[in-house]
Amino acid sequence: MIAGIILSAGEGIRMGKPKLNLPLGSKRVIEWVLEAAALSLLDKIILVIRPDDKEILEIGKSWKAEIVFNPDFKKGMSTSIQKALIELDATGKDIDGFCLILGDQPFIKAKIINQLIKSFTRGKKEIVVPYYQNKRGNPVLFDIDWKEDLMNITGDTGGRGLINLYPEKVRKVNILDSSILFDIDGEEDYLKAKTYFKMKENGYGKNENQ
Repeated sequence: MIAGIILSAGEGIRMGKPKLNLPLGSKRVIEWVLEAAALSLLDKIILVIRPDDKEILEIGKSWKAEIVFNPDFKKGMSTSIQKALIELDATGKDIDGFCLILGDQPFIKAKIINQLIKSFTRGKKEIVVPYYQNKRGNPVLFDIDWKEDLMNITGDTGGRGLINLYPEKVRKVNILDSSILFDIDGEEDYLKAKTYFKMKENGYGKNENQ
């Protein structure tokens, strides 16, 4: 079983306002990510949010994601990962691995997640990492055996430190899609995303989230 962990408890400091509920085409930013996860081969989807984020809570429920609250979100992304891993432990199910997905990557597609899952081999303590033109991106799939290591990280680095520390465990997957490099950090990124979706609505593109 592969679980998807969507990290959505950030404060949007660089954006200057909450960003995951911003409109983007026909959906909100976070909904594009939830759709990609829902259409993928993931067996379970966990959405980690701030306890006071009622709007994202309702959106997550509408996509049938399992909601996990992170009251320690100010301490960084590591705390969201850890809250989700604790929840995975509590299910008592046989989890082979988990895919860490950023909530502010609206261009991520189900087929990208599927490519990572299909490249994963259980029992080798792999970290499956997507690359576009030799540039590392997200999401990243971890073997469940990395759970304890991730329970000991701190701050806002996520799993990046483990990728750097254990390059021999990294399975690189070449992705022919630059969306793995794009996330909405600031207003400029959001405007770029809006422009793209506007062009798509006008017939210059298509929904490839399959």
